[in-house]
Amino acid sequence: MPHTLKQPHETALLEAVTSAPLVEVEQLHASYGAASPVLRDVSFSVRAGEFIAVIGRSGAGKSTLLHSLAGMIEPQSGAVRWQSSNGGVSRAMLFQQYRLVPQLSVLKNTLCGGLRNYKWWETLWGFPDADEQRAEQLLGVVGLRDKIRRKVSRLSGGEQQRVAIARALMQSPDVLLADEPVAALDTETANEVMLLLQSLNQNNGMTVICSLHDLEMVERFATRVLLLDGGRVAHDGVARDLQRVVREKLSWKTL
Repeated sequence: MPHTLKQPHETALLEAVTSAPLVEVEQLHASYGAASPVLRDVSFSVRAGEFIAVIGRSGAGKSTLLHSLAGMIEPQSGAVRWQSSNGGVSRAMLFQQYRLVPQLSVLKNTLCGGLRNYKWWETLWGFPDADEQRAEQLLGVVGLRDKIRRKVSRLSGGEQQRVAIARALMQSPDVLLADEPVAALDTETANEVMLLLQSLNQNNGMTVICSLHDLEMVERFATRVLLLDGGRVAHDGVARDLQRVVREKLSWKTL
C-alpha cells in the first residue's frame, strides 16, 4: 500500500486542522423528516486522524448521525460545523448496501467516484487518462487490481465493499463516513474490510467515523467510541471495556 493517497494540498489541509476540530456538532436535533427528532441535543467534536466508532441499538440514531455529518440531512436545530479553512474538509460516504452499478465494471464503478468533478456531459465518452490511472492505483490499494474489468455483479460482498471504498477514495476525502460497512459480511471478510479502513486511518491519516455493532471489532479497530441511546450521546470515550460501558449506560440492555 502506498504511504499516502493524498495530493500535497490535501496533506497541508490535514496539517492545518490538526490542532482544531475537523467538525463540531453542537446541540444537534435531526431526523429523516419525522416531526420528532431522532437525534436529540447531540454535541461532540472530531479531530483529524481519529477512528471513531458509533454504536448503539437499532433506532438509536447511528445512521441519522452519519447522514447528518455527510450533509444528507439538514438539522432541525443545532449545527454541524466543518472546518472551512483552505477550502473545507472533503467527506465521502460508505453504505451497507454498497450502491454500485452492477452492470458496470470494477474500474468504471470506481471512476464514478470522480463524477462530481465534471459536468454531466463531460464523461459521456470516458474519463481522462489521469483519472483511470488513479482509479487503478486505488484498486491496487484495496486489493482488486486484477479484477478491474470484471462486472461488480460477479464479485463477492467483500469485494463489492472494497470497490465502494475505492470509489469513495476517488473523492480524495479527508473524512470517510461509513454506515454499517460490514453488517452484511461474514466475520472473516468483515475483518478484512475493517483492516483496510484501519490502514487508511493509520497509514494515510484519513479520519474515519464508522457505525458498528460488534463490540470486539470496535475495541480492535477504533480509537474512540460514541454510544448513542435514544438519540442522545450516552458515552463518549476511548474504545475499551465496552461490555461494561454498555451494561452501565444502557441499564444492562445489550446492543
